[in-house]
Amino acid sequence: MTDDILYRRYLGGDEDSLSALMERHGDKLTLYLDGCLHDLHESEDLMIEVFAYLIAKQPRIRDGGFRAYLYRSARRPTASAPRCGNTTGRAAGLGSC
Repeated sequence: MTDDILYRRYLGGDEDSLSALMERHGDKLTLYLDGCLHDLHESEDLMIEVFAYLIAKQPRIRDGGFRAYLYRSARRPTASAPRCGNTTGRAAGLGSC
């Protein structure tokens, strides 16, 4: 099942679909963030924040764009990491990871 279908099902009330998305992307997203932050615990926290945002706000995401949206959302808080190209603050903007 595609990410788009799972996300639409989640928006329709299927909590298992969100669990499937988290299982599919959680570890990969955490490792991606760890590449920027070099702190696995902070990376795990940020991954959870990204999914918490999806739960709270339920943003509309264009078809085929779930993964891109997820990673783009995750990059914003990593902007302060030196490897991510910005040292002005954690939520200052997009990094370059």
